[in-house]
Amino acid sequence: MTPTFESLAAHCGIALPPMLARLLADGRTRYGASREDWQANWREYTLRAQPLLSSVYDFEWIDAAQAARIAEEWLNPRFQDGRAFLPFAISGAGDAYCLMRTAAGEAAGAGMIWHDRGDSAMEAASFEQFVFARLVESALDFEHLLDDFSPAQARDCVLADFEAAAGYLPEAAANALRALAAAAEPVEDDSTGMIDEDVAERALSVYAAFESARFAVVPRWECE
Repeated sequence: MTPTFESLAAHCGIALPPMLARLLADGRTRYGASREDWQANWREYTLRAQPLLSSVYDFEWIDAAQAARIAEEWLNPRFQDGRAFLPFAISGAGDAYCLMRTAAGEAAGAGMIWHDRGDSAMEAASFEQFVFARLVESALDFEHLLDDFSPAQARDCVLADFEAAAGYLPEAAANALRALAAAAEPVEDDSTGMIDEDVAERALSVYAAFESARFAVVPRWECE
């Protein structure tokens, strides 16, 4: 049977966040209608935040089949000291962005599991906080977009992500993104961001500060 994120969530015992469920249902994690469509039109798609988080550094959504393979072949509780993960994206190096249970087991936090390190940590207490923080980070530093876009276009990519995400995030976070967008100054030819660190820090305070203890991870190549 073809896996879905709903079935994967049920299998690993990690609740699928409503925001992620909505993004999946609305097609906001898809890279065009096909590989050929994406290859031909990726610039236009990125400028209008399709998929969501297009402005985020080194982040690529995956489908349920890819998530199932990662969860089975690497981030499987039998390899990872009983800890369960639900992958939803990857980095270019093959690290996995995952949902995972908080220490209290009451909600699904999120973070990156490095493919070649012996430990990792949860980065956010919820999927929504993870998305919000990544977008603020993109506004602070969009240098990674400058290989393909001008600073003004990079700013447009981030603003498009802000606008799209605001329709899915909780009200306080959505309003914080709208305020950042309204306050963002025009960029210069040598700009690598559209907000400064103080502005970013104030925006991030919409969510309570979060810190997670690091936990051991068995590297991918050691799992058989």
